[in-house]
Amino acid sequence: MKLNVDLKNLWAKVDEMRAEYVAFDVSDVWHDSDIEFDDQLSSSGIEIDLDDIESEEGLLSVRGRQVLLFIPDHAFKVEKALLNGQQGNKFHVADCTTLETMKKQNRFNRYKVTNNMSGRFEIYGTSEINLPLEGITQLHVCKNCINQLNYKGIANASVSERNKLVENFDLEEFFTTYSSLFKRLPRELASNKTKGYSDDWEKTSSKVRASVGYQCQHCEVNLSSDKRLLHVHHRNGVKSDNSAHNLIALCADCHRKEPYHGHMFVKHSDTQRINELRAMQNVYASCDWNTVFKKADPSVHGILEHCKVKGYTAPEVAYSLPNNPNSKALELAWTKRRFGVVLSDPIVVDGWHILSLADALEYFAQRKK
Repeated sequence: MKLNVDLKNLWAKVDEMRAEYVAFDVSDVWHDSDIEFDDQLSSSGIEIDLDDIESEEGLLSVRGRQVLLFIPDHAFKVEKALLNGQQGNKFHVADCTTLETMKKQNRFNRYKVTNNMSGRFEIYGTSEINLPLEGITQLHVCKNCINQLNYKGIANASVSERNKLVENFDLEEFFTTYSSLFKRLPRELASNKTKGYSDDWEKTSSKVRASVGYQCQHCEVNLSSDKRLLHVHHRNGVKSDNSAHNLIALCADCHRKEPYHGHMFVKHSDTQRINELRAMQNVYASCDWNTVFKKADPSVHGILEHCKVKGYTAPEVAYSLPNNPNSKALELAWTKRRFGVVLSDPIVVDGWHILSLADALEYFAQRKK
């Protein structure tokens, strides 16, 4: 039997309170099995067969979660690995050529997946005097993985630049870069959202946003229609310092691109909405490379790095296809070439060549121009 419930009076009270509307996704509701799974995944990890690993546009995935994969068994090199993680097995973040080789060779190692972002791994093996040995070390990321993704432009970098990127590789920043591809946020990222703020932060934030008319102080997009997408940033990085000169209102997209904000997660749908409003308000209208990098979702920066180095013209970002009002906007579009990129599930449009993130990375990596 269909039930008709009139919530008009309830919504009237909500409007009286001037409460902000917040987007709610039913898929965000977790079941007990999810909680148990994520507890284990975010700690020491879960043992898994290589065949059970999924790929989300080249990124490793398990049950819709972004993960990394490592081999805890270091056999007789465990002592060296514990002293220097660089000497240990590399951990993997993408479905790279090394993993493909392992699958073809039916390597029967004990693999583990995790989304723990500490960079510290529990490993074990046999010492030089033939005794069991275990401990924790900081393993290094697989170069083939980040090269395939062209993470931070590594595919076109010098040897010294590549080595520096590997040594300074930050898992939290990496996971956030590609978070648009995944619905589930690693527990560590989720728990960091409210840490360090003052008790009156919500009230302070509301005042700052209202005082600037809900306009981003960097890109100048007006978010009066979507107030939740306007954040307040602490200039000096100290979340408890709410002095007026230390606070600035930024849209969620500009906020996450601030220095040392690589950990910040923004839903892809929110990025799309911000770019939709930017287009309507003629914000970031130019298509120079600096503007494109500022506007584009971080997950496509690897593609942009390839294109910039190889001399391509800068693409349009969040491009809506004409005569296709119901289709999703293209992340990147070279309109004269009628060539576009979407994160996943490319659509078929007559006269256009549209690729997914993984296919576009491969395409531009191989092309000279």
